Amino acid sequence: MSVVIDDDVAFLREQIDVLKQLGRRESVSEGEIYDFSIRWGTALAGRLPRLVHYSSLQLLDVPGQHEFESLCGEFRALSDVIDRFGLARPQLH
Repeated sequence: MSVVIDDDVAFLREQIDVLKQLGRRESVSEGEIYDFSIRWGTALAGRLPRLVHYSSLQLLDVPGQHEFESLCGEFRALSDVIDRFGLARPQLH
């Protein structure tokens, strides 16, 4: 049995894309950071732990596992931007 993670992956990728856009800007207002931090928190508290859990139980099919590993790599690559904005760090295990 494998679990469908398409919606989770799409939501997480959307947040990653927004963070990348914010990271490219020289100046970001506190309001923008706050608004984004709410969505980021939702992603890290709900969507990401679900994927971590399913991966740990080996419930992802091969493409799903590759997608999860790709997301983890993107999260790791964004660590400087995450720190810059004082966002919560993803728990990838």
